[in-house]
Amino acid sequence: MKRTIPFEKYEATGNDFIILDFFEFEWIDLNDTNLIKKMCDRHFGIGADGLIALCSEPGMDFKMNYFNSDGNPSSFCGNGSRASVRYMQSKQGKNNFSFAAFDGMHESYVKDQLVSVKMKDINEFETTPEGKLIQSGSPHLIREVINPWDFDVNEQGRALRKKFDPEGVNVNFIEIVGEVLRIATYERGVESETLACGTGVTASAYYVALKANSNGPFKLGIESKGGPLEVQMDIVGLNATNIWLSGPANKVFSGFYRLH
Repeated sequence: MKRTIPFEKYEATGNDFIILDFFEFEWIDLNDTNLIKKMCDRHFGIGADGLIALCSEPGMDFKMNYFNSDGNPSSFCGNGSRASVRYMQSKQGKNNFSFAAFDGMHESYVKDQLVSVKMKDINEFETTPEGKLIQSGSPHLIREVINPWDFDVNEQGRALRKKFDPEGVNVNFIEIVGEVLRIATYERGVESETLACGTGVTASAYYVALKANSNGPFKLGIESKGGPLEVQMDIVGLNATNIWLSGPANKVFSGFYRLH
């Protein structure tokens, strides 16, 4: 007999995710890479950049287990966490949450339809022949280009990602336009360009802050193909603390997925 499982689909500035609620029942085996990959497939499944399983966590509101669309568990996903917070708000009716993720505990809140998540501190970067490499919960390579929205993100991103195999790296193509950062990101695990990447814009904002020799509070508006984001942080030397990623996140639809 075929069994169906409930899911909800959320997006955060175009980054889209399948959310499974594991609070009362573990609907699937999270070690089943092929199943997760199939669910995320845009032709034969629900279609998503990743899958998120939310469950209880002692001392916090929830735990976020994140998987890329290739079916493998991944490091922290900034937009995935914002989608998770929006989902939890819809279930619990409150606006402030603490949650556990791959890289530890995070704080978050919802205000005026925007979801904000506190990111981990950043205090260093690595200079490579390919560009600056910054760890913002996930590893991100930063490359400045002219008009990243007209750039061949998939071809160039794939080539640069492979230079950091076997783990790979996310690649951000950015352009500083006045006081705004325009960005396009190639994500490992998805192995394609995505409409936005939360940890990518965070790493890129840190790069811009250092390039501008910022000291003290720093705020940057981001233009991604999926919509606007904002990053705020406090900068002292190379140290970025009190980092907040903010932007919209919304439910797209819900349904039942048939397990074969």
